[in-house]
Amino acid sequence: MIFGKKEWIIAIIVSFAIGFTLGYHTRYRGVNTENKEEISIETENKIYVHVVGEVKNPGVYEMSLGDRVFHAIDKAGGATEDADLTSINLAEKLKDGEKIIVYSKEMLNSNVDVSEKTASENQKMYFKSQSNLININTASREELETLPGIGEVLSQRIIDYRRTNGYFKSIEEIKEVSGIGEKKFEAIKDLITVGP
Repeated sequence: MIFGKKEWIIAIIVSFAIGFTLGYHTRYRGVNTENKEEISIETENKIYVHVVGEVKNPGVYEMSLGDRVFHAIDKAGGATEDADLTSINLAEKLKDGEKIIVYSKEMLNSNVDVSEKTASENQKMYFKSQSNLININTASREELETLPGIGEVLSQRIIDYRRTNGYFKSIEEIKEVSGIGEKKFEAIKDLITVGP
């Protein structure tokens, strides 16, 4: 079959259109894959730590894998004038989900050896020294999770209990929350309040 000039032009246009379409899809499919890989790698390199105590802005912060304790304190606005940074290892690498407590000079000078105490005892000392009781009627999940033995699951149960039953009338009522028995209550009773 012999093609005329018109047929050749149509054939060239169709070939160009097919080539352009294939090239476009191949190119942008590759870009999307690369973007997904970059997002995945970026997510894997992120961790979250909770900074409390003598820092200007206590809270949960997103950090990068490989960051050190001093990076987290800086991100929390830096230490306050009352902070005693000698009680923590500022050069230690951060771990996902870690809680960093910056103690006050007053607390560390109260003849208590922090290094020999358990984490929950240290937390009790911190809360008492700061008169910073957690109001279980208004506390957020993050605030509830600063209590010893209260993780994501129990903090959510406390909030769910509040929504269903209204405010706690006494701190003892928290034992009605599934998973908080007498032992756990003993660990947190000095750190919580139902008052303003």
